[in-house]
Order: sequence, then C-alpha cells, then structure tokens
Amino acid sequence: MKRAIAPDSPDDVGQRPAKLRRRDSSSTVPIPSSKKQEQITLQPPSPLSNNVSSRKINEQECGHSAIVPPSKPINKRQEILQWIPCPSEEFDEVDIMSQPASKRSRSQSTSTDRGRTRSVSPSASASSRDAKSYAYKAVNYVTILETKGCFMRQSPAGPTSEEVALCQRLLHQPVETPRGTLFDNEFIEGFHDALRNRSEARLLIDLHPLLIPSAENLFIQGKEELRDVIDGYNDPWLKTEPIYGPKPQPDHARGLRWSTFSDSQRRKLGIKPDEKSLYAVREDMYFPYLTAEVKCGNQALEFADRQNMHSMCIALRAVVSVAQAAGCSEEVHRKLLGFSISHELESVRIYGHYPEIGEDGIKYYRWLVKQFNIWTEEDKWACYHFVENLDREFLPIHTGRLMHLLEEIPDPQDVPFELDIDDEIGSQSRIWSQERPAYSRAPSAQNRGLQPELRSMIQVLQQQLEEQKLQQEQLSAEQKAREERLAAEQKTREEKLLAQLEQQKAREEKLLAQLEQQQERLFKLLEQKEI
Repeated sequence: MKRAIAPDSPDDVGQRPAKLRRRDSSSTVPIPSSKKQEQITLQPPSPLSNNVSSRKINEQECGHSAIVPPSKPINKRQEILQWIPCPSEEFDEVDIMSQPASKRSRSQSTSTDRGRTRSVSPSASASSRDAKSYAYKAVNYVTILETKGCFMRQSPAGPTSEEVALCQRLLHQPVETPRGTLFDNEFIEGFHDALRNRSEARLLIDLHPLLIPSAENLFIQGKEELRDVIDGYNDPWLKTEPIYGPKPQPDHARGLRWSTFSDSQRRKLGIKPDEKSLYAVREDMYFPYLTAEVKCGNQALEFADRQNMHSMCIALRAVVSVAQAAGCSEEVHRKLLGFSISHELESVRIYGHYPEIGEDGIKYYRWLVKQFNIWTEEDKWACYHFVENLDREFLPIHTGRLMHLLEEIPDPQDVPFELDIDDEIGSQSRIWSQERPAYSRAPSAQNRGLQPELRSMIQVLQQQLEEQKLQQEQLSAEQKAREERLAAEQKTREEKLLAQLEQQKAREEKLLAQLEQQQERLFKLLEQKEI
C-alpha cells in the first residue's frame, strides 16, 4: 500500500522545483555550494516582496543576475505566494486611478501563478471607483484649497445682480417635462424604493439621466443648440493640471468640442489633440461648464461638493486665462462661468462658480443656486428644468464670451516677430495666478506656434510699446507747446520793444518839432531887433 504524501511534507517540497523547471528552464542557474554543485530553479523575485534576501552572482560567469536563496529551506509555495501583492491596499488603488485609461485597463487584471490573467472582482472595481475621491476626504482639504485661492463659499460681494437674475430664470423658466418616465406618479414610489441602499453606479445609471440627461443624446434627438457639446462620464481629466490633489474625474461633465473652434482660434489657444493644455481637460473636451458628482448618503454630498469645486476651479481658470490674454479681465469678474451639481438619492445641490479678480490676485468662489429634495412633487423635475434652461440660455453666453475674448487675442500669424517655445518655455510662467504648472513638451517644429504661456508676455510687450508711443507723442506735444510758448513770448517781447521804439521815436520827433518851433521864434525875435 502506497503512503499518501502530505502537502507540506519534505517530499512535496522536493518535487515542486522539478515542475517549475519544466515551465521555465531559462531561470535555472548554477549555485556554488561548499558540499557540491547543484542546480536550483528559481522564479524572478517580485518588486513588492521584502522577505526574500538576495545578492548578485558574478555576471561574467552567469551572464545575468540571480538570487541566492537563504541557507534555511523555504517552502516554494509560500515563497511564490509572498510575491503576489494584496489587491486591497490603498496605494495600489490610487496609483491605478492616477494612470491613463489605457494603462489602467491593463493594470486591473491580476496575473496568476500559472501565467493566466484573472479579472478583477466587482468589489475590487467598486473600491477602485471610490479611490478617486479618497484625497477629497482629508480633513484639511478645504483649508488647502483656500490657500490655492479656491473658496467653498460665497464671497462678501457675491456674483453680480445680473448673474443672480440669470439663475432665477434658469430655475423657473417653463420647460416641457418628459413623459413616460419612472418619475410619473404611478411609478415614482416604486422607483424610489428600488433605489434605496443601492450603489452610486445604480444611481448614475437610473436616476442621474432624469436629473442631467446626456447632451449628445439630446442632440441626436433634434436639439441643434447642443451640436458643440460633448459629455464625459467618469473620465479622468488627464489633459490638465490639478489645483491640489489628484486629477479630477467627475461622474458627469459637459464641455465644448474641439470642432467648436476655428483654425485661427486654435492657433491663438495653442491647443493640440496630443498635447496638454490649460484649456483642455480630456481628449476632446475644452472649457467645461457643468460638472456633476453622484454619491450615496447625505454626508457624502460634502465630498461631492469638494470634487465639484476642484473641477470647476480648473474650468474657471481656463476662462480667466483667456480673458487675461485678451486684456478683458473685467468681463469675467464676478460672472458665473460654470455650474456644478451634487446629488445622492434624496437631495440635490446646485452651485454657480465665479472668479473675483483684484490686486491680491484671482480667487474662485461658489454661490448656492438651490438645494432641494428630489422626490417632492414640485421639485422632482427642478434639476432637469435647470439643466434644460442652462443649454438654452447659459450655453450661448458661455460660447459667445469665449469667441469674443478670442477675437481680442492677436493671431500668431500676425505677430511681426517669432517666439521660440523651445528657448522660452523654461523661463516663461503661466497666465493664471493661483497655480502655474509647467507643461513639459518635447522640442519639435509643431511647438513653434503661439502658446498660452507666451501670450501674457506678448500682451505686456504690446502694452509697453503703446505706452512708449503715447509717451513719445506726449513729449512731442509738450515740446511743441513749449516751443510755441517761447515763440509767442519772444514775439510779444519784440512787439513790446517795437512799441517802445516807436514811442521813443515819437518823443524824439516831438522834441525836434519843439526845437524847430523855438528856433523859428528866435529867428523872429532877431529879425524884430534888427528892424
């Protein structure tokens, strides 16, 4: 009768290297020993493993690096399992979410010990989704944002009265309400119950479209005013630089397409599809004007507000930068340049975001437009109506403002001198005042057009030239006036001298006349005496 071998018995340990040797014979290296030379098959060590001691063998003898196992025997199964990283660690999740989508998709599959890939479980996918908001849950995040010029509150001055009136129109202007939805009275109670205690993904799929519908789908259904609008769902904003913390990744965002701008406008902005830009947030989205975050639970709305504030500060920063380059900062001062919506199952918060530009720099604030319960009869369509009116009234304002500002910026082809990005990009700063990240670009001929970081310098140079011209004109005018004044004074003096000479001449003529009269009298007296 054959004896059964236990899994952890020495015989089992001795048999496993043979299996490993058959799978990967290239990793078999000679290991010197004091007793005899033997071949031991080893798996390359994982970079996350800290329990295996290693050292290099003479590379001239082996041709590559190898690991010398410790003198104490180690169970090979335990050694291999030690190399498998734990999928639930936070730093792995944050690192995965910080990668581009193409890399992140590859990193979400885990390799098994036999070389096959293992798909990530739904729970791991959910934890990765939550990882993007991890930094926003820090206690001091709001304070740090304020040090960057972003305030999650209303400023003392607030937005202008015209902007407040605009928000009232966006809230109360009549809109046709969709029919045949789960918000109908016969379905709404069951719909509400079905969404209780469900995940954010479920709310994003079922509830969110009734609050903020897809702009691209509405365009397909015939709304021509949304031709230039593009949606983004859970897309990381990889094309821009964050204010603080991770790059934004809003659950829903709306912005303008690449095709919205002409070739001349794109030259002015210096934006290209394959390069980072101050004005781009993802591959085909520029100048976003609406962001939305979906959460579960009332307390989570605070974290959603933080995410929305970060996203909208980046969006407002782009518009303010264009206004500064155009020399029209006053046109965006205290103006609502974008909106954000935070909601969970029960309630919705709508905010308007605006900058204040002063001597102490640029500061970004938010203004509460409305907060309400979704499931009341009077407010269940309030968010939908607001977004619908946003498309009708605010979107043309947003697009028209950008077009007007771009008209004020000179076309690079009209600039009479060339600027070399490769020479100047290291020394020039960004236009915005709060954050000035340097976008690294590889030197190429494509980078020799007008770029955003040089527009501020051009504006300053043009202003200096205009000031010098005005000064020269002023000096010329002053010099001309002084010369005219001196000429007038000299003429006056000459006229005065001439008048004095004439007076003196007149006096002399009078004296001569008097002398002649006296002489005549004397001649008469002499004649009388002679007679």
